[in-house]
Amino acid sequence: MRVGIIGSVLLLLTTPPALAGGVNLTWGTGCWQDNPSSLLIFACDTNVGSASMTASFAVDRSTHAFDLSAKLDIQSDSPQLPDWWQFANPLGCRAGSLSASVAFGQAPGGCRVLWPGPVQLSYYWVTAAYPGPYPPVSGSSRARSEVAFHPIPDGSPMNLLAATEYYAFTMTFDFARTAELRQCTGCTVPLTIVLNDLWVFPYHLTTPLANACLRWQADGVTPCSATPIHNRTWGALKSLYR
Repeated sequence: MRVGIIGSVLLLLTTPPALAGGVNLTWGTGCWQDNPSSLLIFACDTNVGSASMTASFAVDRSTHAFDLSAKLDIQSDSPQLPDWWQFANPLGCRAGSLSASVAFGQAPGGCRVLWPGPVQLSYYWVTAAYPGPYPPVSGSSRARSEVAFHPIPDGSPMNLLAATEYYAFTMTFDFARTAELRQCTGCTVPLTIVLNDLWVFPYHLTTPLANACLRWQADGVTPCSATPIHNRTWGALKSLYR
């Protein structure tokens, strides 16, 4: 049986004693401080398993928050977004292979759990060809994903401490239809994923704490700065909840 090989390049950074407000993104189910990994390499030879990426953040002063929403911009090195990344189309090659979670079941490591209780969670994946009810992305090589959650019961405050990094969410895609029969093409194409902004109301965070850009597969050429930035109002973000 062939087994997929996943590797990562670790960026060794010195964590400052106090964090300014900003965001982090890393491969894996832990936050950047748990597992600082910006590159994931997959052999694309198995349908078994999955890959996850985790967002985290910090604010520069203590406050109360009531909602969270974050946006990921995705761009492939190929002129067209490969079939392997077509999660949006209900009839697409990999429909159903994407999920999101804010339930961090393991004991917290380098980051704190933001909200221990139940939440209303929504997420979506948008491409130029399959935007659904959301604004389409520009460019056939791009996709966009947004994740939002709202604490239950309604109006429950999330208490944020300054200079403390919190888990935001984890997004996971499985490896279904990668190898052999009924395979979806394009798994080996390099891809860039950027966490461009995160709202934890009333904070709007856009600055990386250490890293907000991930690479899928080696030898990628799309720079982090090439992914589009679409700043959105809080009213627009609230429309994610459904």
